[in-house]
Amino acid sequence: MAAPLTHETQGRNPRTFLALGAALAVLAFLYSIGTVTWVLVVLGLFAVPAAFDVLRNPRATFTLDDTHIEWKSNTQHARVPLHQVQGARFDTRWDFSVRVTLTLVDQSKMRIPQDTMPPHQALENALKEREIKTERHHFRVV
Repeated sequence: MAAPLTHETQGRNPRTFLALGAALAVLAFLYSIGTVTWVLVVLGLFAVPAAFDVLRNPRATFTLDDTHIEWKSNTQHARVPLHQVQGARFDTRWDFSVRVTLTLVDQSKMRIPQDTMPPHQALENALKEREIKTERHHFRVV
């Protein structure tokens, strides 16, 4: 019996505050040297998602135990019995993020949402402890 894997994230975390602060500092610097307003507005649009995360503070959870895999976020909720999972595919993207797709016994596929993902190495180890086949694919274009 393996230990359960639980993971929780929220919008208000140090990385989000750091990114938002850095974006505001860059915009303030550009404003101080006389950058045109429309350029500041366009560049400021990149900070909007981080600002929404700080304001709304969305929570996302992931749980893997000996009976099921479950994840919850503001947009998705899924609970999959472990006996229906045939395998898991870990795809490393060009931005070094890792996406995980579960293949079920009926050959359908479910992607674990990025905002609920635990650290990929911990997830891979937890799946292997439960004898679920995992495979890794690095930097594929398609």
